[in-house]
Amino acid sequence: MKKLEIVLPSISKPKNKSSKLKKQVVPSVKRCLQLVNLADDLAEETREEANKLGFMSRLLLMVNLPYRDPGAECRNWWRKNGNVSINVTSGYKDDESIGIPYGAYPRLILAYLVTQAVKTNSPQIFLGQSFSQFITFLGVKRGGKQYKQLQLQLKRTLSAAFSWTYETDKRWSRINIQVSHESHFWWDPVEDDNVLPFWESYIKLNTDFFNEIIRHTVPLDLRVLSVLKNSPLGLDLYMFISWRVYNLNKPIFISWESLQQQLGGQYADVNVFSRDCRMHITRIKALRPDLKINFLQGRLLLKPSFYQN
Repeated sequence: MKKLEIVLPSISKPKNKSSKLKKQVVPSVKRCLQLVNLADDLAEETREEANKLGFMSRLLLMVNLPYRDPGAECRNWWRKNGNVSINVTSGYKDDESIGIPYGAYPRLILAYLVTQAVKTNSPQIFLGQSFSQFITFLGVKRGGKQYKQLQLQLKRTLSAAFSWTYETDKRWSRINIQVSHESHFWWDPVEDDNVLPFWESYIKLNTDFFNEIIRHTVPLDLRVLSVLKNSPLGLDLYMFISWRVYNLNKPIFISWESLQQQLGGQYADVNVFSRDCRMHITRIKALRPDLKINFLQGRLLLKPSFYQN
């Protein structure tokens, strides 16, 4: 078994205990043991052997949803990274905004939908009898606050419109996509697993979105997603790194400022952002030691790795 200090991120004590910017959360003992056990599992079996191979759309990795609720007044989430700008527009119920999807759930929802679409080669994704299989994948228990939050984020994610614009002096390109063409949910859980409901919840993906998924996917390890599921930034970093090392044939450097533009939209301080990134990346490296990532002054170094195969 890997040593605990190798698996866990090294977290130094803040010098100023009163500073909110320096506040860090030490992983619980339960989470530490989970990381150690998973690191062993990952060393024993590949994601294919464990039947934990997942996928994410390359296009969606360019969309950085907010980590926190931007508020009811926010109807459009906008970000710019180099020549690419991203817009996420809220869906509506009657004349009221449903809200912008945020947090970890939309990221996990999208990863699940993309994975199922690739594996089944079908735009119609069935979510299991009474939602049970789907919420098990997301690690959500029936009922309670988490269940309500998942319902909300599902509605927001499947109602939102996503737009990507690429613009230079010589070129202008735009892609407009909605994830879902048709969605049907039956929220009521079945108490008796032997009794099946008459209808099954499902999502039918937008045709353009489905075609984009089939053409451009990035492989992921679902076991890593399960550990990072409570951290939107951790999920973003793992999926971003997986994308960048996929078919990488020479080392690349990424500055913290550049990474903040793409992933850290709600971080005002690049130093705080880089500190949090280091913590999550150290955890990701422990889970996936085949990822070759080095911390340099002011930037990251990504090298070609076994993980790309």
